[in-house]
Amino acid sequence: MKRLMILSMMCTSGLAYAEMDGSKILMEEAERAKEVQRLQYQAELLKQRAEIAKYMDEIQKHGGDVTDFGTVSTRSTGTSNAPVSVSAPAIPKVDELPTVLNIENNRAAFQTNEGKVFGKVGQTLPGGYRVVAISMRDGVRLQKDGMRYDIDISW
Repeated sequence: MKRLMILSMMCTSGLAYAEMDGSKILMEEAERAKEVQRLQYQAELLKQRAEIAKYMDEIQKHGGDVTDFGTVSTRSTGTSNAPVSVSAPAIPKVDELPTVLNIENNRAAFQTNEGKVFGKVGQTLPGGYRVVAISMRDGVRLQKDGMRYDIDISW
């Protein structure tokens, strides 16, 4: 009888250890998923910046003026055919991802570029982020331009 009790205690402690390992693995995977999501967002921004730079180069190549787009061009004042020196195009201002301040019942408080706002599922936040889901356990899921963003409460 004692052997059976000792064996059952060992099995129970083994299950508890396995459960702790499983939760640790899930937490690590969640962190990796957040990092992948952040990298995808940055890659999208870089693609957009490269496309803007390409179009600006094309405009300049055909003699267009891009000074209104945040670039500075300097030409020599003589009649020589000196090359045109152009700085890199200005990077357009990108809305920052809203920060979740707290969640209560079916709404969440967000810190955005335009200040603190409250949102519910289905509403659109400043910056064009639509609230897809709110959960005390999983945080908030936002969507913008086909990209989904899972956000935890910031401490």
